[in-house]
Amino acid sequence: MSVNTLRSTPSPVAQNRAGLTFDRTVPRQLVHRASVTEVFLTDGAQVAAGRFLVGAQWPRQHVLYHPDQSGRYDFMLLAETVRQAGIFLIHRFYDVPLGHHFVFRSLELRIDDLDALRVGATPLGAVLDVTVTASGDTARRFDARLDVTLEVDGRPCAYASVSVVVVDARGYDIVRHRGRDLTPAPAARTAAPSTTPVIAGRQDANVLLRTVAGTDSSTWLLHVDLQHPGYFEHPSDHVPGMMLLEAFRQAGHLAAARDCVLASLEARFRSFGELCRPIVIRSATRPGGPLHLIALQGERTLAEADALFVRA
Repeated sequence: MSVNTLRSTPSPVAQNRAGLTFDRTVPRQLVHRASVTEVFLTDGAQVAAGRFLVGAQWPRQHVLYHPDQSGRYDFMLLAETVRQAGIFLIHRFYDVPLGHHFVFRSLELRIDDLDALRVGATPLGAVLDVTVTASGDTARRFDARLDVTLEVDGRPCAYASVSVVVVDARGYDIVRHRGRDLTPAPAARTAAPSTTPVIAGRQDANVLLRTVAGTDSSTWLLHVDLQHPGYFEHPSDHVPGMMLLEAFRQAGHLAAARDCVLASLEARFRSFGELCRPIVIRSATRPGGPLHLIALQGERTLAEADALFVRA
């Protein structure tokens, strides 16, 4: 074989990237979704030990994810795609059985090239280059960290990292009830609907924050609608993590300038949020640093995050 032939042979990564398909979604049960319209992954391939490529396609418009004021894809759509990639890869390539529970401990996402995410005339195809660092027993408890580079048109535009623990039904029951407050829920205060029809670029059912009488402008009550077609498209025994992240984004928009967009989020999940108890969202500015956001249920911290907003 000649030197020229060797040089012209595509690498395994390039071959697998070129072979990814975008004409159908992966099975919805592999990303823990009930509806195929909520599945954004299209394909996946292993290219080396612990390294994978995942294809995704993003709709131009979605019931939950909308372009920002500058016509770019929703930050939370990218976050949901990364979340789905973690679930898909662990089921598909690590043989974790369906029915196991995924408990996300952290999610970080940073967009470096906002212009690469502009909505065009057709749905956008993306490739996720994922490195998985895993340990544990896939039959009972499995710990994984996923480091992700998101590519559009062959160029990296965003980076993400996810930490997740996967447990069987018995393990989930232990984790779910650890530190859980089982006393009767107090009578919830009725949150007055916002007098503003649009909050932070969200309308109607997608507005998650409600003002509360007697609190300052950096405190809101989370509106949890169990009939919401996006956050509760399948039953859940706790407040979804993606709902908390969107609440953080909305709170950040209210605290930041109106013409800013979310470019970076580092979130840590501390505890499960009960569906029947009030959840408070608070924001705090840090001079010269990112906005700090926290979700509280009583005295418990459910999640906290540091968010960076930039000019649109």
